[in-house]
Amino acid sequence: MLITLLTVQVLLVGFATSASAAAVFRATYETGDTSSGVTGIGLAGCCTYSLTVDSTLARTGSDSVRSDLKYGDTAADGPRAESDAESITAARFQPGRTQWYGFSVYIPSTWQADTAEDILFQWHHTKSSCDDPSRSPAMFLEVLPATSTAASRLRLRVDSDPVLCDYQDDASASLNKTSYDLATLTTGVWHDFVFQVDWQYTQTGFIKAWHQTSKAPGWAQVLDAENVADTYNDDASTYGYLKWGIYKPSWRDGATDVTERVVWHDNIAVATDSADGFDDVDPTT
Repeated sequence: MLITLLTVQVLLVGFATSASAAAVFRATYETGDTSSGVTGIGLAGCCTYSLTVDSTLARTGSDSVRSDLKYGDTAADGPRAESDAESITAARFQPGRTQWYGFSVYIPSTWQADTAEDILFQWHHTKSSCDDPSRSPAMFLEVLPATSTAASRLRLRVDSDPVLCDYQDDASASLNKTSYDLATLTTGVWHDFVFQVDWQYTQTGFIKAWHQTSKAPGWAQVLDAENVADTYNDDASTYGYLKWGIYKPSWRDGATDVTERVVWHDNIAVATDSADGFDDVDPTT
């Protein structure tokens, strides 16, 4: 449920010089290439058009990354056009860590209604040797289609499991799925997000989120979930990592009402927990 909006403008003071320096990972695409000049950014796209730098649209600066997925496209065993930070150690997460995340995503005015979800950002997780290979991400941001009672919205889905190697016996035995509506979908604008996450596989973590749009600036807190589980109990060799772009899981099974999805991302950032964490990942700086 969308919580009461709390303006957090007090957090926006004095960040301009420290934001880039304090982030442990930042992709601005101002280098003009899909790696954003960062060694280790991975790309999952089938074709030359799947992932490109766009110099005509940016949240700040002059460039962003454009993700284009057409029905029938397949990369990394699925219908996706995504970038990732799996190989970037500083951007990874594990249970017991608290981290800040920021990014902007542009939903074009040409976005068409569909009957199936679209995933725009993932906090994915590598797998223990006993895990089911089809396991869902720990968290992901999706566009949820409109229903007869609700408009299309941006929703956060959270998956957690406190049982080590639970998938060895029963893949759904203790899997917990929770969803939080963050904002009504508005097209033709940049949606800016900041998250603070305490990663825990027991009910001791928290997830906080702030949102604004480029046409309605002014940060508002849209999520304050306390005492929640938000990741998996896995062995110490595993870790979580970021993915951004477009993933259309329903296209694994067949066509839907749309045949193409295009989105843009800019200013993806990760910072360790601190009093300045919001400023460190603010995607509008």
